Amino acid sequence: MALGRPPTTAPAPVEVTNDNRRMLELALQAERDTVRRYKARAEQAKALGEVALKVRIEDIIVDWTYHAEEIQRILTNWKS
Repeated sequence: MALGRPPTTAPAPVEVTNDNRRMLELALQAERDTVRRYKARAEQAKALGEVALKVRIEDIIVDWTYHAEEIQRILTNWKS
């Protein structure tokens, strides 16, 4: 409550599965969602003139994009 009131956000629901391929598909979607949110934050930082913050967020985007590409490669080469 550092800002004077309880948080108004809740974590997103997480689908649970025992299927390995489905786990990777869910992980890929989560990576893509994270990249999308970071891109929005980078635009906000730019609009506020926070150039250093924008650059740092872009570095994070590179990492998360790489993660998504790796998962996509695994799924593409998946042998049932």
